[in-house]
Amino acid sequence: MKLRYQAGIFLGAVCSLLSQTASAQKEVLYSQYLTNPISINPAAAGSAETFQLSASLRRKWFGIRNAPLTQTVTVDGAVANGKVGLGFQALNDRMGLFAATGAYGSVAYRFNMPALAKLSIGVQGGVSVLPLYDYSTAASINRPIASLGLGIYYKGDRFFGGLSVPELVGRALDYSERFLYQSVRPVMVQAGTRIDLSEKTVLIPSVLVSKIPDRSPGVDLNARVWINEQLGLGLSYRYNSPGLVSTNYLYALAEFQISNSIRLNYTFYSKTPENPTPNLYFQPSTHEVTLRFTPNALAFTY
Repeated sequence: MKLRYQAGIFLGAVCSLLSQTASAQKEVLYSQYLTNPISINPAAAGSAETFQLSASLRRKWFGIRNAPLTQTVTVDGAVANGKVGLGFQALNDRMGLFAATGAYGSVAYRFNMPALAKLSIGVQGGVSVLPLYDYSTAASINRPIASLGLGIYYKGDRFFGGLSVPELVGRALDYSERFLYQSVRPVMVQAGTRIDLSEKTVLIPSVLVSKIPDRSPGVDLNARVWINEQLGLGLSYRYNSPGLVSTNYLYALAEFQISNSIRLNYTFYSKTPENPTPNLYFQPSTHEVTLRFTPNALAFTY
């Protein structure tokens, strides 16, 4: 009965998040990987061992009507006795240079490794819809753009890491075969570990290195601390972000485990990651709220 009540609260909150009109490029997902690993690596699908649903709302100004915002919904979990991971992401964004919507599915096959670790290989496919100006027709049209990504992911008791190319394809041409849009096609390498500072305090440092053709490498330095499996605090610095426009910014997050099934996350970005040009918006920072629902949580997951 208690679980049904919690599920009702969560689904009501999700409907509230998704009831507002919104639409951005896929790069908005790349900044969510600390709480949503499949946003950069499809092989991470199912790594939590049980199905979970997350809904995020990113907004520049709360209380201002029609302010720029982004909404994402993610579902992932493992089937076939944990051998296959499945994931789904939906994006509806109006925060950056492009207004866009998208839907992406992930499948990962998971191999058992020593000490209960898992090694996964995964593939992701989907479609983004961007409103692009077509010079051959002198009109702005919604153009569907295919998306394909690949990844390898390892997760053990103390160490996790992965190699991924989340956007192998993704381009649009006009009728004269000129480029209207070309995805940034980053290559990403992630590594992190878990360190027990005390019986009830865990530190999770990690790093993400990204490389986009014709650009200098980007680096993310991350540190998160979980206290008593109840409160999580994190701070990250991103240098040369792997988006359409490269930028540097800080972001801080706080997570609270409300119950075994529900987790609330708040993230503050010092700059709008998808559109860092400060003169486009008079307030560069961005706020993000995420709710995660895990109906049958077997164990606490960081």
